[in-house]
Amino acid sequence: MRNNSVTIWSVRQKRGIATIHVLLMGLAFCLIVADLGYFQKIYVKQKENVIDHVTIETGSDVTLDMFIRERMPGCSFITDVSLIDTMVPGSYQLRVRNLGRPRDVYLDVVDTTHPSATAVPQVIFQDDLPDASSTVTDITDLASVFVSYDHEMTVPLEGGVYDVPVRLTDASGNVTIINVPFDVTADVTAPSLSVPECVYGYVGDTISYMNEVTVTDDFDPSPSVEVNLDSVDLETPGVYSITYVATDAHGNTSSVPADLILEDMPQVFVDRSDVYATGADVLYNQVLNGEPITDFTDVEIAFRIFNWAHRNIGYTGFSDKSDWTIAALDGFATHTGDCYTYYAVCRTMLDVAGIENVRVERYPVTTSPHYWNLIKIDGQWYHCDACDFSDVEGYVFMQIDEELDYHHEFNAATIPTVSSVSVQDRLDFTNLTMTEE
Repeated sequence: MRNNSVTIWSVRQKRGIATIHVLLMGLAFCLIVADLGYFQKIYVKQKENVIDHVTIETGSDVTLDMFIRERMPGCSFITDVSLIDTMVPGSYQLRVRNLGRPRDVYLDVVDTTHPSATAVPQVIFQDDLPDASSTVTDITDLASVFVSYDHEMTVPLEGGVYDVPVRLTDASGNVTIINVPFDVTADVTAPSLSVPECVYGYVGDTISYMNEVTVTDDFDPSPSVEVNLDSVDLETPGVYSITYVATDAHGNTSSVPADLILEDMPQVFVDRSDVYATGADVLYNQVLNGEPITDFTDVEIAFRIFNWAHRNIGYTGFSDKSDWTIAALDGFATHTGDCYTYYAVCRTMLDVAGIENVRVERYPVTTSPHYWNLIKIDGQWYHCDACDFSDVEGYVFMQIDEELDYHHEFNAATIPTVSSVSVQDRLDFTNLTMTEE
């Protein structure tokens, strides 16, 4: 009986041990499965916690949070990011530590911000195209900005008020268009042209058409001036109509007519500079008595010139009419002569004083020729004659056509148009002045 009991206990003991082994193996299996799940979870979390590729705008700071979703112990930069200049676009490979493990990541620094600026309104003339950079201000961008016109701009600009697109392009190619107000004044005004009403010249000689010609313009500092001589026969003496034409840089033109009085070349004449030097000496020292010429009006200067000639030239009935320059010098030197001398002496001093004048000749010539001056005062032409007539008291000064006597018949087609308004009642032949209207 005893042996059987021992046998039964032994069997039961073995069965218990086996059961324990099975339980231990099951427990171990469970632990292994649990460990594998834990490590798998850690692996996945470590992998998903890192952002492999990050893009930032230029000028931004580089922080660990850009690359790590959850900041935990063991997360840090391995690369020294302080060495990265984020003001410069570029791509960089960095290394971070994630849960104690190193990981390669990538950083792109890009510039996608468009530049900005403020328009500077332009008020200009049509030729004054400003540099594009001056049409905007307060330019803002992290990179350098190039300013240009959005389309080709050439002068002259179109007149008017309109917007001009100005392009801002930064170093990364970002573009902003700014519309700049332009107020453009166009040149529509023709030049102002002043010319002598009569130009004198000799057949075969060089004619100085530009003497006493002035031209001004509201924009062009040097408008061109040309003389139209289409109706002139330079080989034949006579009175011809010519036209001065001034043109500015934008094609605006103005024209003024004048007369060309062409004479045969005299065989003998005196250099005009010598004649004017003598005339200036008499004008300033005798006619005006040393007083500044600026103290007198044109009427007062002309009045004194004709009064001086009338009182200081003795009529002899003879003069050298080869040229007015010879007659003028003879008159200044000898204080004698005829009507041509009076004309020449007065012409010399009028020229020196800057008072326009032309010669008038008797027409038709009956007994003898006669000469006198036509002068321009305050924009009007008047007859003046300093000659001392035996049958006429005094002298002619600023008379219109209707006031002339029989000594002064002439061909009106050969001289400028004379004023139609008389000023004789305003002249004071004692004080050599003219009262106001």
